[in-house]
Amino acid sequence: MLLQNLAGLMAGFLYKIYSSSYRYHLHFEHDSDKKIFFADLETKFPHEKNLIYACFHQDDMSCLPYFSDRNICILISQSKDGEILASAAEYMGYQTVRGSSHRGGVAGLLASMKKVIEGHKMTIAVDGPKGPIYQVKVGVTAMSDKAKRPIVPVRGIPKRSYVFKNSWNKATLPMPFTAIDLYIGKIDFYTTETLESKMKSLFELNRG
Repeated sequence: MLLQNLAGLMAGFLYKIYSSSYRYHLHFEHDSDKKIFFADLETKFPHEKNLIYACFHQDDMSCLPYFSDRNICILISQSKDGEILASAAEYMGYQTVRGSSHRGGVAGLLASMKKVIEGHKMTIAVDGPKGPIYQVKVGVTAMSDKAKRPIVPVRGIPKRSYVFKNSWNKATLPMPFTAIDLYIGKIDFYTTETLESKMKSLFELNRG
């Protein structure tokens, strides 16, 4: 575990430098959500109007830098790779909650739900940890229903990127200095099916 932690810290340090060159452009499906979105992100302490951010694993490397250093909780699997990612995420200013649909799923979901109920912001890769790609798992919508907190569908689409075609999620690494379009779907309560449909359609939003 020590080696994984050290590897994660190094990965977080290097990626924070690498991603500092990204230029983000935000696109809201509904302009009325802007105030809610920024009010949550700019409040680092627990509060009563906290949100749950939903993304696909494919967009991790596009989204993580934008939401870093905002004291957001992130659900990460208990695998060996998860140890590395957890250390990297903590270096980037996230709080980590461990568990997934494959290992420690129930404990991870309950711990995440407790955090959300306490007023913490939460982000979840909704098709993880092993896919299938673009298929939303039930955990995020169950958490939203039980905690009575709305979901923010998010997609990060870089202008220039390298795609890891052999990975299950077709992971995307934005190139240095690239622009990244961050699409923010309607902040709302969703079923698993409607959230999946919404997230698949986000990249089609008018870039204004």
